[in-house]
Amino acid sequence: MHEKETPAMAFVLDRGEYDKRQDEVSPNTPAALPAFPDELPRDRLGLAQWLMRPENPLTARVTVNRFWQEVFGVGIVRTSGDFGVAGELPSNQELLDWLAVEFRESGWDVKELFRLMLTSATYRQSAVSTPEKNERDPENRLLARGPRYRMDAEMVRDYALAASGLLSGTIGGPSVKPYQPEGIWESIAMDSSNTRFYKPDSGDGLYRRSMYWFWKRMAPPASLEIFNAPTREYCVVRRERTNTALQALVTLNDEQYVEAARVLAQSALKNAGQTIDERVDYISRRLLLRSLRPDEAEIVTNSFVELAAYYEEHPEDAQQVINVGEAPTDPVMSVPELAAWTMLTNELMNLDEVLCK
Repeated sequence: MHEKETPAMAFVLDRGEYDKRQDEVSPNTPAALPAFPDELPRDRLGLAQWLMRPENPLTARVTVNRFWQEVFGVGIVRTSGDFGVAGELPSNQELLDWLAVEFRESGWDVKELFRLMLTSATYRQSAVSTPEKNERDPENRLLARGPRYRMDAEMVRDYALAASGLLSGTIGGPSVKPYQPEGIWESIAMDSSNTRFYKPDSGDGLYRRSMYWFWKRMAPPASLEIFNAPTREYCVVRRERTNTALQALVTLNDEQYVEAARVLAQSALKNAGQTIDERVDYISRRLLLRSLRPDEAEIVTNSFVELAAYYEEHPEDAQQVINVGEAPTDPVMSVPELAAWTMLTNELMNLDEVLCK
């Protein structure tokens, strides 16, 4: 990326009319903002350097506010895309300023900033509320309790893959095409389009992180769009978070999630003990990062008994379940047993505790 050899020209336009040029203008910053130093080049590099200068505190404030929004669900300034007079005032101005200074003086170390927030007592407190907390802080703007909200679309998918062991650790490289329902691209593509047909990848390409998904803006990945992923037709600073039946249908039935459940179930049958309790504990620790309480374990065990009985009587249905996805199935394992454990794992993957942070 290089600047043009001949600088671009710009003019003040009389009443905004493009054919009525007046004075020629050069790159500069508005008078309301810190002055642009003479020693900096008047190009994109100079603008980037100006943005990062200590006398321009807005850059650090906006950045840490968006990271705070990612961790706690809502920014210290709720209107994270508007710090102006039309935006909302910070819930804690001193905290915002302190974080901004810490971030800048750490050398703009993003990992260190996230470590600071994630290891704080505020983040680690329980999300359980009380009548007193609800009365004093009904919207949790002052974080009287821990944050609790559904993860972003990419996180939901990546977590399912990571818990199952399928997630690829490959970093960088070209975009990939994971599973997607048939016909989505064809319905909006022109006959001459080079993206008229969607052909899923195979192997590692199916299990890359969601950020590498090949994205067609007019037909974004359905399983991500249902979880409120932006279409990327324009910049979105703060995502919506909805709770719909379609989202449950994705995590229950989408090929990627059923396959992840099967692979995790298969891992439990291989690596856990021989009892139901041991295998349930293995799965719950992978998904919930904890063991189930006795009352929870009883419900899960009863569910497995019902599933096992069903698939013993319906071997064709069991075969369909374990055939979902490209990941290989261990041929030595009992088909009804693996199908039952797959569907039980799929149930646990749909708990709010898995889908929310």
